[in-house]
Amino acid sequence: MNGRTDSLAALETRLGRLFVAGLALSASALAIGLVVYLLLPNSPAALLLLTSGLVILMATPLLRVLVSIIEYVRLGDWFFVTTTVVVLVELSVTMIYAFTRGE
Repeated sequence: MNGRTDSLAALETRLGRLFVAGLALSASALAIGLVVYLLLPNSPAALLLLTSGLVILMATPLLRVLVSIIEYVRLGDWFFVTTTVVVLVELSVTMIYAFTRGE
Protein backbone atom coordinates (compact mmCIF):
# COMPACT_ATOMS: atom_id res chain seq x y z
CA MET A 1 0.00 0.00 0.00
CA ASN A 2 1.08 3.53 -0.56
CA GLY A 3 1.13 6.33 2.02
CA ARG A 4 -2.22 7.80 0.96
CA THR A 5 -4.00 4.45 1.16
CA ASP A 6 -2.48 3.82 4.58
CA SER A 7 -3.63 7.26 5.76
CA LEU A 8 -7.18 6.65 4.53
CA ALA A 9 -7.25 3.23 6.21
CA ALA A 10 -6.07 4.81 9.47
CA LEU A 11 -8.76 7.49 9.11
CA GLU A 12 -11.45 4.85 8.67
CA THR A 13 -10.17 3.01 11.75
CA ARG A 14 -10.24 6.21 13.84
CA LEU A 15 -13.73 7.09 12.61
CA GLY A 16 -14.96 3.59 13.41
CA ARG A 17 -13.58 3.84 16.93
CA LEU A 18 -15.18 7.27 17.34
CA PHE A 19 -18.57 5.88 16.34
CA VAL A 20 -18.28 2.90 18.68
CA ALA A 21 -17.17 5.10 21.59
CA GLY A 22 -19.95 7.64 20.96
CA LEU A 23 -22.58 4.95 20.67
CA ALA A 24 -21.38 3.12 23.80
CA LEU A 25 -21.23 6.31 25.85
CA SER A 26 -24.64 7.42 24.63
CA ALA A 27 -26.24 4.03 25.26
CA SER A 28 -24.73 3.88 28.74
CA ALA A 29 -26.02 7.33 29.68
CA LEU A 30 -29.46 6.51 28.30
CA ALA A 31 -29.63 3.13 30.06
CA ILE A 32 -28.51 4.53 33.41
CA GLY A 33 -30.83 7.50 32.99
CA LEU A 34 -33.75 5.16 32.31
CA VAL A 35 -33.00 3.09 35.41
CA VAL A 36 -32.73 6.22 37.55
CA TYR A 37 -35.98 7.53 36.07
CA LEU A 38 -37.78 4.28 36.81
CA LEU A 39 -36.52 4.31 40.41
CA LEU A 40 -36.93 8.06 41.02
CA PRO A 41 -39.40 9.48 38.42
CA ASN A 42 -38.86 13.17 39.20
CA SER A 43 -35.10 13.02 39.65
CA PRO A 44 -33.04 15.78 37.97
CA ALA A 45 -30.20 13.24 37.64
CA ALA A 46 -32.38 11.07 35.39
CA LEU A 47 -33.21 14.00 33.15
CA LEU A 48 -29.55 15.01 32.99
CA LEU A 49 -28.44 11.48 32.05
CA LEU A 50 -31.16 11.06 29.42
CA THR A 51 -30.43 14.46 27.89
CA SER A 52 -26.69 13.80 27.92
CA GLY A 53 -27.19 10.48 26.16
CA LEU A 54 -29.19 12.13 23.41
CA VAL A 55 -26.70 15.00 23.00
CA ILE A 56 -23.80 12.55 22.77
CA LEU A 57 -25.72 10.54 20.18
CA MET A 58 -26.32 13.67 18.08
CA ALA A 59 -22.75 14.94 18.52
CA THR A 60 -21.11 11.73 17.28
CA PRO A 61 -21.72 12.35 13.54
CA LEU A 62 -20.68 15.99 14.00
CA LEU A 63 -17.38 14.86 15.54
CA ARG A 64 -16.90 12.44 12.65
CA VAL A 65 -17.15 15.29 10.19
CA LEU A 66 -14.72 17.43 12.21
CA VAL A 67 -12.17 14.61 12.38
CA SER A 68 -12.58 14.05 8.63
CA ILE A 69 -11.92 17.72 7.88
CA ILE A 70 -8.73 17.68 9.95
CA GLU A 71 -7.49 14.51 8.27
CA TYR A 72 -8.30 15.71 4.74
CA VAL A 73 -6.46 18.98 5.41
CA ARG A 74 -3.50 16.95 6.65
CA LEU A 75 -3.63 14.85 3.46
CA GLY A 76 -4.00 17.96 1.30
CA ASP A 77 -7.16 16.62 -0.36
CA TRP A 78 -8.91 19.95 -0.92
CA PHE A 79 -11.89 18.54 -2.80
CA PHE A 80 -12.83 16.43 0.21
CA VAL A 81 -12.04 19.28 2.61
CA THR A 82 -14.53 21.47 0.73
CA THR A 83 -17.14 18.73 0.51
CA THR A 84 -16.81 17.88 4.20
CA VAL A 85 -17.03 21.55 5.22
CA VAL A 86 -20.31 21.79 3.27
CA VAL A 87 -21.59 18.72 5.16
CA LEU A 88 -20.49 20.32 8.46
CA VAL A 89 -22.38 23.51 7.65
CA GLU A 90 -25.50 21.55 6.72
CA LEU A 91 -25.34 19.49 9.92
CA SER A 92 -24.77 22.59 12.02
CA VAL A 93 -27.64 24.52 10.46
CA THR A 94 -29.95 21.55 10.91
CA MET A 95 -28.99 21.08 14.56
CA ILE A 96 -29.30 24.80 15.34
CA TYR A 97 -32.70 24.89 13.67
CA ALA A 98 -33.85 21.82 15.60
CA PHE A 99 -32.68 23.22 18.94
CA THR A 100 -34.16 26.70 18.40
CA ARG A 101 -37.41 25.35 17.00
CA GLY A 102 -37.97 23.25 20.09
CA GLU A 103 -37.99 26.25 22.45
